[in-house]
Amino acid sequence: MESSHTNSNHLPVIQVDPGSHSPERQPDSSRTKRKRLSKACDACHKSKRRCDGTAPCSNCYFASKRCTYTDSSGRPVPAPRNMNSDRARGPAAGFPTQDYAPDGDSSISHTGDPQGEREPARRRTRIDAPDTAPVPAITSSSSQGSALDAPSSPPSKLLDPATTYELVNLFFAHCNPHRLIIHKPSFSASLSHNRLPEYLVLAVCATAAPLSKTFCAQSSPNPGRLAGVPFFREAVAIMFDSAGRLLSAPCLATAQALCLLEMHEVAASHSWTKTYRYFDLALQLLEESLSVHKPDEPINSALSQSASSDSLNVYIERECTRRCFWMIQCMDWVSGIYIYRPMRPRNVELMHYVRLPIDETNFELTVHSNSATTEYLHVPAPCTRYASEFGHLCRILSIYQSLQSRLATTEEGPARIAVVSESRRALDIWLSTLPGHLRFSEETLENQLSMFETGSNTGAWCFCFMHALHPCCFLALLEGEGRLGEPIPWVRTQLNMIVNATAHRIRNTILLACVLWSYSRYHPDDPQLHVWDREFEKVWSFRVMVVADQWRQAQALERAKGEQAAAAEAASDTAAPERSARELDLQVQYQADLAEHARVRREAAQAQNLPSLKASGLLDSWKPPSEAFANALSITTQAREDGERRTSMSSQAARGPPPAGLNWLNNEA
Repeated sequence: MESSHTNSNHLPVIQVDPGSHSPERQPDSSRTKRKRLSKACDACHKSKRRCDGTAPCSNCYFASKRCTYTDSSGRPVPAPRNMNSDRARGPAAGFPTQDYAPDGDSSISHTGDPQGEREPARRRTRIDAPDTAPVPAITSSSSQGSALDAPSSPPSKLLDPATTYELVNLFFAHCNPHRLIIHKPSFSASLSHNRLPEYLVLAVCATAAPLSKTFCAQSSPNPGRLAGVPFFREAVAIMFDSAGRLLSAPCLATAQALCLLEMHEVAASHSWTKTYRYFDLALQLLEESLSVHKPDEPINSALSQSASSDSLNVYIERECTRRCFWMIQCMDWVSGIYIYRPMRPRNVELMHYVRLPIDETNFELTVHSNSATTEYLHVPAPCTRYASEFGHLCRILSIYQSLQSRLATTEEGPARIAVVSESRRALDIWLSTLPGHLRFSEETLENQLSMFETGSNTGAWCFCFMHALHPCCFLALLEGEGRLGEPIPWVRTQLNMIVNATAHRIRNTILLACVLWSYSRYHPDDPQLHVWDREFEKVWSFRVMVVADQWRQAQALERAKGEQAAAAEAASDTAAPERSARELDLQVQYQADLAEHARVRREAAQAQNLPSLKASGLLDSWKPPSEAFANALSITTQAREDGERRTSMSSQAARGPPPAGLNWLNNEA
């Protein structure tokens, strides 16, 4: 596949009229003809297609396939051509989900000095830039170079150094669970060397802007939660074309940016009922392009002869890929707990194959050793020092969501008792497998809170979140057993300890929102709830309890309508036997009428020379079907005029065609 080349020094990022073309985008006719390759990639060799020899090649790149090169013995070999020296690859259209379109208010082009022009979207378009291209936060060994490439486009006006410095640090200090998907040391190193894709930095700033007093003041009189909208819109303008098709390369940085854009949307709209379209797109990328469901061993063995830094990069990239999947799944569980949103069927399947994240210590320090445990959701957690904090959070969310969804669809009786018993057993197992440093106590809480004062606070946040969910899940069990009464002291004490100890930090995340939503369902009159809700409102400009009450009222109204419809249907089923008996009586009467009619026809056939039946009064002996039987033929009860119309039609039937051989009756009538 031949690619277009350009003489421009940057990649276009502004949306323009799709019909416009830049002369700088015309092919360079002076380029010499490419030499024939001696080695094609495995996929091109198998399909007998022309391969350009880069890693990945054009065919694999646009088909979102993994591109590998092996020798005749099956050993991995480097690509024949260096992509950076041959041609660099920019954002590309034609990612499989081309029918996706971002929200209407999210695809607005920013107005500033022109940075270039974007090519019109094509189904299979590859936009190339000379020498350089945006590099993901974590690059694989196939694209890792020793030199630090320059950025492919002029920096955004929104991303001046002061703004970037403030918002990136706010992001790593407060934005959980967002920052769980980004390896901070690699991100910081790439940012300092200007190697990060601009759209990823914009997505980070969009989620952190509501926590900045400066940007909240600039967004006034709008709520502070909308402070990140300018960053959000510019990131969307770079990642998507005017038709809403994804232009960014199918890489880890794109998946991370899509996750962050969705988290921004959730906070800005304060809605957990919205359609997670960015998450859906990220999930497709994670499975089809990044192979999130595949184990790491083949990748590590393939890189065994490469430099250790390359192997570590792949190790980090694979872990970040899995973390993107599990963060999306965590948000799905949260939605399932509070608004009963069903799980994605494909995600339920993938959860059996995708490893849980490793512990935060090994993740941040990139300790490539046996200290990190291999954990899966369906396998009991190992009770070790390096048990995954993120993994334990996933487990309690899974138990809680399963309990809530099954209680909502199970009637009172043995089935409900079995659901509660199974969930209680799962909760007890989760609690018993917690290692000592992850069990809740005043001492462990103080140890975890000390990490909140640093930028490495993801483990502490997971600890607080899982132990805030535990008492809420316990209340749901009591509700399922029908034993929910007065507030339970230990539940209120544990929640109060977590909220008070984390102070303002808990207000910045969904942790407090989840506590308020759950606890207000069981004890809405607790005065402490209103104190927490006011604290949350100071940051996000809305009250969780108000939103929760509105949603519950809407659900109650919907359930009431459903119960009325069910009652009406049951009443209709009760009346069915009576209606069947009445129809049987009418059928018997109709058969008697037909017998009488047959007798009259026989007598008329035997007396051809008798006086007319009308003159003899015999015509009155033939009666049409009764009015009751005519009514029984109707599916629904008709109005009075319908009954009168049927009576008229019955009279016409009486005067209608006479029996066979008695056509002369028409003249007598």
